Amino acid sequence: MLACKLLARQILDDYNVTEGNCIDVGCGVGWLGLELAVLTDMAVHLVDVVPERLRRAYENATEMNVGAKVHIERAGAERMPFQDNYANLIVCRGSVFFWEKPAEGFKEVYRVLKPGGVAFMGGAIGRYMPKRERETLIASIKEEVVRLGPKREREWWAKRSPQWFNKWLRAADIKCFKLIPDPPGMWAEVRKAKVVSR
Repeated sequence: MLACKLLARQILDDYNVTEGNCIDVGCGVGWLGLELAVLTDMAVHLVDVVPERLRRAYENATEMNVGAKVHIERAGAERMPFQDNYANLIVCRGSVFFWEKPAEGFKEVYRVLKPGGVAFMGGAIGRYMPKRERETLIASIKEEVVRLGPKREREWWAKRSPQWFNKWLRAADIKCFKLIPDPPGMWAEVRKAKVVSR
């Protein structure tokens, strides 16, 4: 998938995290996490609640020859099977808008994020997408959203607003974050400060 290839490159260019542990939360069939596995030396954990998606993610990892670096984990964002301060990089493309308890999901992401690490979560296209393809994608997304009906269309856009992210990030008591508009969506960059020894 072109969007995930380009988004993985953007994430690596912006944050330069190439070693350690990566978690792709709500990975679906794994495309973003798998692209990161191809491009880095990280161990990549693909996390989702749907067994069929994880089965396909495993098949995709095998086809992309990164099976040895990829770990499949069945879990929700609100309760992940990782110790505190585990992940150098956490990514989430799209599933954040479907979390049952967003504040708990963000809190859990922060718990497992390593000091000095970064989480990049939300849902959009990414800035590396060529202009023509980007315009086509946006038009297609808008058409699909209109088909949802007025009520669900309003909800769809509301969840991709700064207000939605601010509400849940602050409810999770996360203070160090930045919102990155990427029409038709939004990203949240979350960092955990390194502990300074005295």
